[in-house]
Amino acid sequence: MNAFRLFLHRTYRRVVKIILALSYDFQTWQECELPPGPKIFCSNHFSSSDVHFVTTLADDIMHIVIGPGFGIPVVGSFLGWTEQIRALTKEDRKAVVATAVSYLKKGESVYIFPEGALNTQETLMAFKRGIAEIYLAYPCPVIPIGLIAPKRRVRSKVSRAAGRTMTVVSRNYYANMGKPMEFNVALSLAEVDRDKACQVILDELSIRIDALIQEIKTDKFWS
Repeated sequence: MNAFRLFLHRTYRRVVKIILALSYDFQTWQECELPPGPKIFCSNHFSSSDVHFVTTLADDIMHIVIGPGFGIPVVGSFLGWTEQIRALTKEDRKAVVATAVSYLKKGESVYIFPEGALNTQETLMAFKRGIAEIYLAYPCPVIPIGLIAPKRRVRSKVSRAAGRTMTVVSRNYYANMGKPMEFNVALSLAEVDRDKACQVILDELSIRIDALIQEIKTDKFWS
């Protein structure tokens, strides 16, 4: 990432951190220190606000996979200037894996949520295989993150900028970052059955992220 884009990237994070400090009870937990080098960050897709909050959880240069949930013209344009990964259209999505891998090879990190739609408070939606394909193409630590907010803090908001109703959170928001994950079995399996290898990765991620969410509700705290 060049100096100007890096400046915009860091400015964006600072703005989000200020908003969180002023307007949210944004509680975070982290199981261990993260390894240096490129990483693939992933979380459940809980609200339309997720991507902004997650960027504040690590100091890595992070390239976000921006799907239809982030097609707000002003925000989308700004994030585009900071070298984020577009996944807004079918054509965009064809290039996501290759683009993500190009950044990982530079030593920079990627963030993606692999669910196809917003989840509920109780169950995760089925994970899509994009994140698995990224890992198989360039194996590096995957950092699972569980995201949740109390039901009473979740609301639907009509966004004039986006031109649609969006699910957002207000005041309370919790993030639980798990230990790095590797998928050696999937790497071996991919040599003979790539579909099964992808499913192994997605199943393990789903179980781990669900456990991180449950941990917030039980072992951490819930308000």
